[in-house]
Amino acid sequence: MMVSRGLFGWSPPHVQPLTPVSEVSEPPESPSPYMDTSNDALPVEAEEEMEETEEIEPPPAAVPFSKLFVCADRLDWVLMVVGSVAAAAHGTALVIYLHYFAKIVQLLARSGEDAEADVLFDRFKELALILVYIAGGVFAAGWIEVSCWILTGERQTAVIRSRYVQVLLNQDMSFFDTYGNNGDIVSQVLSDVLLIQSALSEKVGNYIHNMATFFSGLAIGFINCWQIALITLATGPFIVAAGGISNIFLHRLAENIQDAYAEAASVAEQAVSYVRTLYAFTNETLAKYSYANSLQATLRYGILISLVQGLGLGFTYGLAICSCALQLYVGRFLVTHRKAHGGEIITALFAIILSGLGLNQAATNFYSFEQGRIAAYRLFEMISRSSSAVDHNGNTLATVQGNIEFRNVYFSYLSRPEIPILSGFYLTVPAKKTVALVGRNGSGKSSIIPLMERFYDPTLGEVLLDGENIKNLKLEWLRSQIGLVTQEPALLSLSIRDNIAYGRDATSLQIEDAAKIAHAHTFITSLEKGYDTQVGRAGLSLTEEQKIRLSVARAVLSNPSILLLDEVTGGLDFEAERFVQEALDLLMLGRSTIIIARRLSLIKNADFIAVMEDGQLMEIGTHDELIASDGLYAELLRCEEAAKLPRRMPARTYSETTAIQIEKDSSESQNFQEPSSPKFAKSPSLQRASNLHASRPQDSAYGSHESPRNPSPTEKENGLSLDGTDKEPSIKRQDSFEKRLPELPKLDIHAIRRQTSNGSNPESPISPLLTSDPQSERSHSQTFSRPNSQLTEKPIRVQPVKVKEKQHKKEPSIWRLIELSLAEWLYAVLGSTGAAIFGSFNPLLAYVIALIVTAYYRSEIDRQINIRGDVDKWCLIIACMGFVTVIANFLQHFYFGIMGEKMTERVRRMMFSAMLRNEVGWFDEEENSADTLSMRLANDATFVRAAFSNRLSILIQDSSAVIVAILIGMLLHWRLALVALATLPVLTLSAIAQKLWLAGFSKGIQEMHRKASLVLEDAVRNIYTVVAFCAGNKVMELYRLQLSKIFYQSFSHGMAIGFAFGFSQFLLFACNAILLWYTGLCVKNGYMDLPTALKEYMVFSFATFALVEPFGLAPYILKRRKSLISVFEIIDRVPKIEPDDNAALKPPNVYGSIELKNVDFSYPTRPEILVLSNFSLKVSGGQTVAVVGVSGSGKSTIISLIERFYDPVAGQVMLDGRDLKQFNLRWLRNHLGLVQQEPIIFSTTIRENIIYARHNASEAEIKEAARIANAHHFISNLPHGYDTHVGMRGVDLTPGQKQRIAIARVVLKNAPILLLDEASSSIESESSRVVQEALDTLVMGNKTTILIAHRAAMMRHVDNIVVLNGGRIVEDGTHDSLMAKNGLYVRLMQPHFGKGIRPHRLM
Repeated sequence: MMVSRGLFGWSPPHVQPLTPVSEVSEPPESPSPYMDTSNDALPVEAEEEMEETEEIEPPPAAVPFSKLFVCADRLDWVLMVVGSVAAAAHGTALVIYLHYFAKIVQLLARSGEDAEADVLFDRFKELALILVYIAGGVFAAGWIEVSCWILTGERQTAVIRSRYVQVLLNQDMSFFDTYGNNGDIVSQVLSDVLLIQSALSEKVGNYIHNMATFFSGLAIGFINCWQIALITLATGPFIVAAGGISNIFLHRLAENIQDAYAEAASVAEQAVSYVRTLYAFTNETLAKYSYANSLQATLRYGILISLVQGLGLGFTYGLAICSCALQLYVGRFLVTHRKAHGGEIITALFAIILSGLGLNQAATNFYSFEQGRIAAYRLFEMISRSSSAVDHNGNTLATVQGNIEFRNVYFSYLSRPEIPILSGFYLTVPAKKTVALVGRNGSGKSSIIPLMERFYDPTLGEVLLDGENIKNLKLEWLRSQIGLVTQEPALLSLSIRDNIAYGRDATSLQIEDAAKIAHAHTFITSLEKGYDTQVGRAGLSLTEEQKIRLSVARAVLSNPSILLLDEVTGGLDFEAERFVQEALDLLMLGRSTIIIARRLSLIKNADFIAVMEDGQLMEIGTHDELIASDGLYAELLRCEEAAKLPRRMPARTYSETTAIQIEKDSSESQNFQEPSSPKFAKSPSLQRASNLHASRPQDSAYGSHESPRNPSPTEKENGLSLDGTDKEPSIKRQDSFEKRLPELPKLDIHAIRRQTSNGSNPESPISPLLTSDPQSERSHSQTFSRPNSQLTEKPIRVQPVKVKEKQHKKEPSIWRLIELSLAEWLYAVLGSTGAAIFGSFNPLLAYVIALIVTAYYRSEIDRQINIRGDVDKWCLIIACMGFVTVIANFLQHFYFGIMGEKMTERVRRMMFSAMLRNEVGWFDEEENSADTLSMRLANDATFVRAAFSNRLSILIQDSSAVIVAILIGMLLHWRLALVALATLPVLTLSAIAQKLWLAGFSKGIQEMHRKASLVLEDAVRNIYTVVAFCAGNKVMELYRLQLSKIFYQSFSHGMAIGFAFGFSQFLLFACNAILLWYTGLCVKNGYMDLPTALKEYMVFSFATFALVEPFGLAPYILKRRKSLISVFEIIDRVPKIEPDDNAALKPPNVYGSIELKNVDFSYPTRPEILVLSNFSLKVSGGQTVAVVGVSGSGKSTIISLIERFYDPVAGQVMLDGRDLKQFNLRWLRNHLGLVQQEPIIFSTTIRENIIYARHNASEAEIKEAARIANAHHFISNLPHGYDTHVGMRGVDLTPGQKQRIAIARVVLKNAPILLLDEASSSIESESSRVVQEALDTLVMGNKTTILIAHRAAMMRHVDNIVVLNGGRIVEDGTHDSLMAKNGLYVRLMQPHFGKGIRPHRLM
């Protein structure tokens, strides 16, 4: 019953429904900093807006409204009818109260009569009792309304959800090729269903409720006094227009501000995502400037919004108050001519205002209805799609021999029919034999598995199993005969047991046997909960190797006749590969097997090797036969060898063209294994898909097994130490750099702009991040210093008091907030003045109206009294109040708005700056992921504004209302004033309950739905595996189970909310009844005369709504406390590794000798696992050392320690004989050149990506660096050359090309120490050769180089090789001496020497 507060049309601003965008009291919840995209956000003028946009684009398709209820059964209809009746009753309650209010005022007519005081008191009691009855009715109606609508909404959407999921899991694979299978489909359905649920439950109830208010208001208005009703209706459109026009502007501005913030968000997100690169190139200050700079546009739009809001609200209220003056003026004539009583005039006036508010509130629901209809169209369209070709009535074979034949098969994917994948392909796989398919990228080998599984049917030709066309076989039966093991094993968010069973009914014994055969039993039993351990996104992360073992176990359990293996061990190191290979060999025994191989060294023992090119079979035979015939196979093998041996190739153009050719092929070859993680999604065509679900490659200096973001269970098989997760507390800091930051943009915006405009594309979404920083000229013999270093000197040892705060998670004190906004004290004073004036008008207006009404009755009692002068005077005063209201509202909203905007902008800069001071370990924690931090910057900063400037605005407005009301009350009569105050706490409760209701029924339930959809998202991401193992029904069953759980919870949730809401409404009326009864009592006992009593009753009836308002904000403010805490937690945190210690060393020269002395190290997110233990390594200046070892042995960790991303737990890391901790961190990083395994490319031009290392580099230097990195040729061939945009909004580069740009960056930096992390391990043979050359050139310089290597390629000319296992050095020496030892090094190198290197699979 929101309107109650606006009972008389001058509710406090945030209630005024005409301006839903207003966020005086409630800044939006949505990610957009300023625009409340919640469903009530669209004003009455939604329709006008729609018409305007129609010219630009046609409106989205929507279903008719009635179709939203298509899933309702009989019980739902009963619930909806009952809910509607209750809503209507509830909506009319307030209007009926108004009708009786007229009768209360009517008692004034008796004040002249010497009537019995008792009779009068009885009448008062009678009316008070009626109010209690209304209160009871409202309680019942409110409870029934809310409960029925919540319940039916949940019931109907559960049906929609399960129908959708059923259809989704039965789609053809081509559907997922077209629409992507990254889980977006599921999250989309989740948000769509919520829109439908909102439209068909709470919004329908709300609409009926408000329409009932509208009609009953009109009726009561006309019944009481039709003349006043008509005049009120006539002035209505002007009031609506004032609100409407401002709303149209607000909507435009809200969109602009979102776009403006998007740019700042992109700067922040890239900086945080790629924080290791940012730190390695010491570009923090630049990122801060860039962010501060891009926030300026947001600030400007924010101030404009405040201006429009202030004027819009001012005119809306001003006109409403002036209209009121006009009606009371007309009322004088009606009273003197005996056309109406005072009570009827007041009732008619307010009933019409109330009905207008009702209509307006009802209109806010149209936006939700529209959204619901559009969402329903999307969902129902999907539900009505035909399911896939699930053939339940095909044949089955009595026994399966396992003879497979592809006969003249032509095939292309439905999503890209123009690209032929297979053209006239023949292949025979004899029963129980193994055939390996090899070929270049794009040769079509990957399409064999989906055709065999019948995910797709061939365009022409046939696939035969034991002579029978598989199209004639029953689909489920066919798939049950096939075991599939892929490189990207699919895990659902379930227990390990369920993941192995994967939809099959199997006993625990069978599952354990399968796990034993797959070599998985040992590691599973070593886990705390064994087979019941939860894995997947909601549980424990496993290593690739462990996932593959589970995947093998799953295939073992299905006991297939045919086995399809898709380059299973592609991503594993040699040790892990051997274990998996053994399990696979067991599995392959006595089964027809097809292996898709990208590494030829693994398939020499296959019965046959089939070589494909351009979708055709080129040659087939055993390994030796094919080598002898010296055809395509031999050439591919030579290619692998070539990539392995570092050769100087003068014909650079050839290598370039191959790389580009590879890029083309890879984008064409559609790999059936598309739902891959970003680590493997290498082809340009897929990179886009992976970007969609925000899986940007973690900027990481680790291999997949070491990344602290994927903690894996401790595993002691084969001596690897791998990991589990833990959190640890951190402490706060205060950043004085930030205290000065408000001036930063002014200092340098123009300079930055000038620099940007010179050498960079102005459209770059992030070019400022890469603008030049004149003082950052670097060479390793100079000391390097930054501007602003003086700002950052002092804060290091600041405020030790703060340390305790973090543990208690205390909310920041109000002084802290005041401190933040001190700069805007003048705005605060002006805003407060406006708020105080506007607030005090509420009770003043009530009092003046009460004076006019009593004047009316004086005239009725005594015809001789001329009331004209009095009434005219009071009406004029009301009109003046209307004018002042415009000014007061403008002051309040405009100045508090500016204050809020500036505060938000300052807090964002402080947060961002504080984030970029933290050590890398902080970013590894789950709650500090890039996405979370970007969201915090976008949203939490606005809550600081909400907590302070918005709260202050409301507080001043409402306190002035309360104070004035009490003053008036006390002046009239103190007893009644005290009773009115006593009802305040009760009314507060009521307001809070009502706020919670208005926030929406379903917030808690939504969270549960999100969790339920995790299983679904996993299923869709891994749809190939789900379908191949016929596990769709299992997923469906799990989902239905979740839905039924949610339903029971939402039932009790609905009843509780309904009760609370009904009760809150009851209290509102009951308090009024008490007040009325006590007024009667005061008159009876002669404490005051009747006119005074009723004046006071009216003032308090009006004012209580204002009194209650600030408390109504309580839940909102409580909800925000978390955000406030998180803001100051980030700002106050003291980094564990201080980046700006100016007292630290900055020696003029670096010799370059590095030593790790007895180092123990574990990642902060999982301190219980030692990655390095008692580790020592010495690298002399100018020496090149290669580090090799199995996955997880701690190779990449060494680089992280030298870059000081982390500090060792024990021991020292030394540079030139001094502990790294003694050096200034930024100085240190300026002398290190880092090439990461995952090359990080920023979304900007190639030029800016290269000069990221040194912003003042000349064009000649940039090109020279690119030439050295073998990149100049391919860059020049791009249409815009060095100004080509790359990254999210630009050209997609191949991994090899990215790697070369990253190398160019390091060449340009020209640091004396090089750290190369497996720089070519994730690239296909042919392009890796080009990268390899670039690396050779880099290493040949006289620099200290540490190389983390998987490849034999560079081993021959490094000075020393160190072999790691389990965090310790087990062997070291030159390549030849280690080969002679025949130890772990030889085992690690075995796949490489003489057999070709093994590139990761390129997708």
